[in-house]
Amino acid sequence: MGTRITMIGGGSSSFVPPLVRRLIESDILSDATLTLMDVNAERVNVMDKLANKVIESEGSKLQVRSTTNQREALTGADYVICAISVGGMSAWENDMEIPARYGLVMHVADSIGPGGIMRAMRNVPISRDVARDVAEVAPDAYIFNYTNPTTVEGLAMLTVPGVKAVSLCSCSVAPSSAGFLAWQAGVAVEDIAMPPIVGGLNHCAAITGLRLKDGTDALPLALENTTEEVTKWALQTYGVMPYCWEHWTEFHPGMQRLEEPYNGTAQGVKMRYGITTHSMEEQRARPRELSELADRWTAPDAGPVSLADLPMGDEFAGIEVIDIIEAIVDNRHEIYAVNSLNNGAIPNLPDDAVVECSAMVDRYGVRAIHSKPLPDALAALLTHYVALQHQMVRAALSGDRDELYRALLLDPTTSSVLDIHQIAELCDELLSANAEYLPLFARS
Repeated sequence: MGTRITMIGGGSSSFVPPLVRRLIESDILSDATLTLMDVNAERVNVMDKLANKVIESEGSKLQVRSTTNQREALTGADYVICAISVGGMSAWENDMEIPARYGLVMHVADSIGPGGIMRAMRNVPISRDVARDVAEVAPDAYIFNYTNPTTVEGLAMLTVPGVKAVSLCSCSVAPSSAGFLAWQAGVAVEDIAMPPIVGGLNHCAAITGLRLKDGTDALPLALENTTEEVTKWALQTYGVMPYCWEHWTEFHPGMQRLEEPYNGTAQGVKMRYGITTHSMEEQRARPRELSELADRWTAPDAGPVSLADLPMGDEFAGIEVIDIIEAIVDNRHEIYAVNSLNNGAIPNLPDDAVVECSAMVDRYGVRAIHSKPLPDALAALLTHYVALQHQMVRAALSGDRDELYRALLLDPTTSSVLDIHQIAELCDELLSANAEYLPLFARS
């Protein structure tokens, strides 16, 4: 029997098409069984149609099926991929627009800040339940979480005893790209010593060690060569090179500055460092387009299609989970940037943090590689965020309004702009807007 992979959030229009493409192209996993599970029957059916049309046309051995039953989908799985977004685009829109009315505009709002905190309130209970089901019906499976806030979801999953949960991020593929590193350092690709050393928290991680094959420290070269402002600032300030610099600005409130006036919407607004805030209209367009494509491909008069016809999807470059599963199955001894329980991997971050770090991947699993400490000032900043992330898990799993209020108080972006009374008002407005997605808060 081929490898059994389950995708929770299998209606995702950004994730499923590139996942199917990677599986069909894989030399090791092309005969896998992929089970798509989503609570949205219409969305998961669209992905099922698209996948099976391509499989039929390509003559692939990959099998794809879909269901809305989570435990059924997870039973017997070897690997579980989780990429969910409770409340979808509408909830995300509230995460951006409600804080903006209080003076808090963030360009993505899915990691920290009021938006990231509320995303955690919606997603954490589901992530924890996925881990519980895996522990019962697929106890040997690895869980690869892509759900944001990645670190917080990972912490929630690890509250379930015995689960093997690792969080991944599309940003975290950058350290695997010699081309990206060579571009930053201004050297030839073949001169880069791969892989670099990585450390930090998801969306605020950095390359802490980068050398050329002759032993030359390449971080000073990157400082001299890079024209990207956030990267240059981080190299000057901390001596490390971020690879997800837009998100880095969200972890430094002093970088969150608008380049144009706020005129009643937080979407499509220009910010400093060449950043433009997300637009929900653009996000909503993709599922509509894929639904129309599925209808055309499965019409009675539809002709054959090829893999080239399958949309790449926004996350194509970031679907490193297939490489990681291949590395386990094929015992490749490869190194990737992952988010796992620290346990001393980064010595000056708490052991119970979920950190983004380099990890060895082979038949023995995914094992964090211990590295040198982060610069003290950066470690101090991130240690505060670790405390915030633990508080977010407490709030989400307790359904306690006061715990949520404490999380917002701990958040640097929120507390740098609002006083304690305004934060309380924001807390209650966000709870009200998210009430249908927060049953634990309703019960408390």
